[in-house]
Amino acid sequence: MDLDVAQVRAFVHTAELGSFSRAAEHLFLTQQALSKRISRLEAALGTRLFVRANRTVELTADAERFLPHARELIRAADAAVAALRGADGPVRLDLLDNRLSPMFMLRRMAERDPRLRVERSWRHGLANTIDPLLRGDVEVAFGRVHDLGRELPAELEHRLIRLEPLVAILPPEHPLAGGTAVRMADLRQEGIWLPSLAGPVEWLGFLRRMSERLDVPLDDSGVSYDLRHTLEQARNGTCRVTLAGADMELAPDLDLRVLPFDPAPLFPWSVVWRRGRQRPAVAHLLELADRTSRAEGWCAYDPGHSWPPELTEGATGTRR
Repeated sequence: MDLDVAQVRAFVHTAELGSFSRAAEHLFLTQQALSKRISRLEAALGTRLFVRANRTVELTADAERFLPHARELIRAADAAVAALRGADGPVRLDLLDNRLSPMFMLRRMAERDPRLRVERSWRHGLANTIDPLLRGDVEVAFGRVHDLGRELPAELEHRLIRLEPLVAILPPEHPLAGGTAVRMADLRQEGIWLPSLAGPVEWLGFLRRMSERLDVPLDDSGVSYDLRHTLEQARNGTCRVTLAGADMELAPDLDLRVLPFDPAPLFPWSVVWRRGRQRPAVAHLLELADRTSRAEGWCAYDPGHSWPPELTEGATGTRR
């Protein structure tokens, strides 16, 4: 039996991410195209691979047995392609999500060195990228190394390169919109509105720590399908304070106020890679990330008006 590598890759990504929609996004496919690939693979193998229940996806017993061999097939295929590309091919880089700070950092790094070449992926959380890093499917990843639900393996190294301030987003009509900052103390009754609170486990862990440490409740009431939907509701009816990362590009048409918090929660972004000798392209990216961080002051913070949850990620933030 000859297996189609593209179909096997669709299966592996869906199995690892636990979601057809996220696997399709990662592979730059429509969900329909992804489903067709998996259906054809199931037909070729003569067995079902997934059990679908509501929004969850579970592996069948046959799929559990097939998965390690499928991963090995993908590794062999990727290694064959890499051999033709040479030692200095693009770095396989996971950015977590194309809207977040890692994309901002990558653009800034590319401006500093236009020769930078990467192959991007979005696994929606460092916790989802640990095993691909260990296998070599991903060479470098961005993320927060705390609250992952597991210890970061000793085979992986990490370095803090960005303390991204979270900013308050609120409609102009909100009572706090006229100031120069939103004081956390002024939100202890209202809270910060984050409807349908979801996201990577390290993000949710950060928010829980922030809520406890700064004594500000998180209100997850209501329904939101994405940040744009949340912002539309904040603008058109709820008149609530929500938040986002300062590095995110927000739609200007919503006419929302963006103000710093006081104290400002700082989300720690680290670059993560596997220990050992690196390809020249990987070593160059890591050096460029460190150099850009230092040059642009990405880890500088004001201790009197900031809250960095932890600064033990292999580097220390610079106070200013």
